[in-house]
Amino acid sequence: MKKNTLLAPLCAAAFILFGMAACQKPYTELPAPEKSGIGINDGSQVCIAYFITDGRNPGFRLKDIPDSVDMVVLFGLKYWSLQDTTKLKAGTDMMSSFTSYQDLYAQIKQLQSRGIKVIQNIDDDANWQTNNPGGFASATAFADTLKAVLIDRMKLDGISLDVEHSGARPNPIPPFPGYEITGYNNWYYGSMAANTQFLNVVGALTRYFGIGTGKQLQIASGIDVFAWDPIMKNYGSKFDYVGLQAYNKDTSMQRRAMKYLVDSNKIAPGRVIFGSWAENGSNLAADVISAKWVPVQGRKGGMFIYTYNSNFAYAEAVKRALKAN
Repeated sequence: MKKNTLLAPLCAAAFILFGMAACQKPYTELPAPEKSGIGINDGSQVCIAYFITDGRNPGFRLKDIPDSVDMVVLFGLKYWSLQDTTKLKAGTDMMSSFTSYQDLYAQIKQLQSRGIKVIQNIDDDANWQTNNPGGFASATAFADTLKAVLIDRMKLDGISLDVEHSGARPNPIPPFPGYEITGYNNWYYGSMAANTQFLNVVGALTRYFGIGTGKQLQIASGIDVFAWDPIMKNYGSKFDYVGLQAYNKDTSMQRRAMKYLVDSNKIAPGRVIFGSWAENGSNLAADVISAKWVPVQGRKGGMFIYTYNSNFAYAEAVKRALKAN
């Protein structure tokens, strides 16, 4: 999820979605969250913290996310590790932030009891362009599995789609959309096309996630990703928040992006969020200005802060600027 072109990625490691069979370790079902969260689409700007689960900054745990954060995205840990907890040992790799799966569940519950929504990151993948996304029999089966694992079992509050990964590109490459508004004319060639099968995956997910379901559906991507326009044209109205990974940029770019999103994609400004990259740590002054910025189209939805736990001081400075406005 490290994007750094005008509106999308520099480079991102694609984590291939291997299909998991129904071999599953017994689990303890989590009780439903006591509170549904605060500041969600109520006119205030939300702060969304991406918590990377690889064990960095071990003194700052998931449960240490401050109350003024509205939502946390579990990033790094994959859905298939949650589906079958025998596949990834706690305390290793992308479970390094947790001593056990029960430790993960307990910290999720602690956040939810404080009114902080917890959602799972889901990477797009080249197998979404096939009839067997994630190795499942269909897009419906894939979505049913995510519902069973993330909603029914773990009682999470939704998902965020990280749309940027590699697959078959459109052929032919279409004209870049929005050039007249953005002045930008470069596709992110590391991304893939949203063909019919890909869109079927997104459509299947909207049965359980997104506006009208009570569960969050977010996207973190860029308008220079091949899949962006098809997703927005077909399912843009289903996303609670639409996020641009416009890292290390300033409001001059964001103004153009906002105009394109609101005028062309018909997305309400209060659903648009912009990214800040705490791990990189090199753009604090501009990120603070972005956090305070109020677009002419109306108040933006807020900011998401990637790898919040990797640079807490940086993340807190952006959050404070956002919440002060």
